[in-house]
Amino acid sequence: MKIIKTTLAALLAASLLGCTASPSTELTKDIAVAAPICCNSFSEFSWVPMNGDKIDFIIDDYSQVSEFAEGKSYFAAFAIPRNIERLQVDVKSWMKIAGVFAPKVILLDPEFQIVKTIALDDFDVMPANLFSLSSYQHRIVMDQQTTPYMVIYSPLDYREGEITIPHPERLRAEELGLARPMVTDPVIQHQKFGSLELDLKPLNLRSYRADEFVVSASATAPVSKKAPVKAPTTAVVAPVPVAAAASTQQSSTNTVSTPAMLPETEAFYNSQIKAAVEKNDMHKALQLLEEAKRAGSRSAETTFVELIKK
Repeated sequence: MKIIKTTLAALLAASLLGCTASPSTELTKDIAVAAPICCNSFSEFSWVPMNGDKIDFIIDDYSQVSEFAEGKSYFAAFAIPRNIERLQVDVKSWMKIAGVFAPKVILLDPEFQIVKTIALDDFDVMPANLFSLSSYQHRIVMDQQTTPYMVIYSPLDYREGEITIPHPERLRAEELGLARPMVTDPVIQHQKFGSLELDLKPLNLRSYRADEFVVSASATAPVSKKAPVKAPTTAVVAPVPVAAAASTQQSSTNTVSTPAMLPETEAFYNSQIKAAVEKNDMHKALQLLEEAKRAGSRSAETTFVELIKK
């Protein structure tokens, strides 16, 4: 039975890898970031509250761009909801045929100062299994008082690299004590875009007042220590306070209600949905719609419906 399960796992992992196992596969390496920056300081980032038990997200040309210490990068920014004191976060970056987003993570304090940096060398390389692709993975514990904000980006020197992962057939042979098969280990290119996942597990909950604000209005910590970057020509998106993720717990039913989203955040999501529809990228538009609704948007669905009627 163990042999059958191992063989099935190897076959499925091979199918997930697809043509990455072929040494003749030529992939285009696209690592340049030409898009304008969205923000000059961490406090100007748009933050996604880490609600639920999992967040699947894509870093692509709809994502925010900023100038970090190592240069420009697309990024994703997340904040602990106000009803959570400590949160365990498993960061996963999936290795696909098109490449992988090689992550670097920074944790910020309530004043948007860098507290901790997690480099690519700190990530483990997890092989493919029955249910998932190979991935970069790292576990982080965030704290409401000391590290409520997390930013995931990929420096240029990371994007220039690649990773060789064991072929599933070789792993199967090693586990079963068989002769090594004549296969080539896949080489996955690091790219500026990628698919990632956050697995979330609250460790400690907290109570809060409805009128509290965690985000400091005066926080202006720069993204990097370089000279100030010229302001972007496009409008800068205002940050989403962690207060936007506040939820009301009902002890009798244990249900959670999401408050209305801030106007600036509503405008941001609506503009991103409009851009996706105009590009005829309905998958991305629907993904943004669901994300906006989960975060408390009251206008995203109406915006989407009106756009597709045109």
